[in-house]
Amino acid sequence: MLHLSTSIVALIAIIAFSSTRLAAQGKETPTYEYEAVAVTASGELFVPALPDSAETEFITVLNSVRSDPASFLPAIDKYERYVKSFTKDKKALEKALREIRKRLKSQSPLLPLATSPVLQGAADDHIGDMASSGIMGHIGSDGSDPLKRVRRFGSFIYLGECITLGYLRADLMVASMLVDEGTPDRGHRENLLKPEYTHIGVGIGSHPSLRIAAVVDLGAN
Repeated sequence: MLHLSTSIVALIAIIAFSSTRLAAQGKETPTYEYEAVAVTASGELFVPALPDSAETEFITVLNSVRSDPASFLPAIDKYERYVKSFTKDKKALEKALREIRKRLKSQSPLLPLATSPVLQGAADDHIGDMASSGIMGHIGSDGSDPLKRVRRFGSFIYLGECITLGYLRADLMVASMLVDEGTPDRGHRENLLKPEYTHIGVGIGSHPSLRIAAVVDLGAN
């Protein structure tokens, strides 16, 4: 699925993708001890790097939410103050804020997500494509979708992808996906709080029109 919410004033967009529903919980967490190598959209050999400091911060913030959901409520308050300054649909924002506050207060702790070189490679691949081509969605300049990009490096049975643009800090990036006021089915929120996901890859980089973009790939086997 593909959803897009943009603000012309703040130049912010959020996109979510989910390949399929996951099966019941209880799977063993897979480990990846090989180096993922692939050919990218531009035809170049690509070896994913370890997450950089900004990407590591995003993963740390998200894992903090998953391990102690209610602890993120102050960040939701901060997001509300920021977004209220420019949103054109305050009712939709207020509804989404009520939902996520209730969700974080009642949400059981979830296991943290481990970094996967396969997902990291796919996220880095797409963020590089976004930076050079200016695309904003899940479909790459070569026509690839998230599943195809992941398969360049390895495989996951279940996959979800979120994209956010325009937010400069990790806490606002995570908050934008959790509040998810522009997405009717709250696809970003459900992806980040899905208990079945075990691994993550995050790519953060510049964007020619929206300043900054983040690609978050989540997976489970």
